[in-house]
Amino acid sequence: MSFREKTAWLTLCAIVIVTVMFWLHSPTGFNAHNHHWVMLALLLSLGTYVCIEVVGYVVLRLRYPRDARTPRDERERLIDLKALRFAYYTFVIGTFGGIFFMLHLVHAGAGTIGTVVLAAFVTAQLVKHAVRIVYYRRDA
Repeated sequence: MSFREKTAWLTLCAIVIVTVMFWLHSPTGFNAHNHHWVMLALLLSLGTYVCIEVVGYVVLRLRYPRDARTPRDERERLIDLKALRFAYYTFVIGTFGGIFFMLHLVHAGAGTIGTVVLAAFVTAQLVKHAVRIVYYRRDA
């Protein structure tokens, strides 16, 4: 398993952990009176994500220093571009589809639409790192 694949696994696990933590601790209703709790849950989730990423990357870098220093080759660049393409389409479809659904069918407010866009972004990042892992596994 290459260093880049290990970092993709780290990021995928961190995103899943933080997303579950956010959805479990954020309030269920996104009304105007409780937006402070949503922002607090978002900030705590973001801080937790950064901590997991930094600590995990430092551990991986200390454990595999030679692999961490190798520059990206052509195969790794191509894998990143393919993964980014999948993530882009996921984000665009999720964002516009979610906004259309929330505005025209549910008549939701701005807080809910913001949550839908955030969910589309998180889903796109999950797809990006999952595709990276699949391509690393397939080419190995």
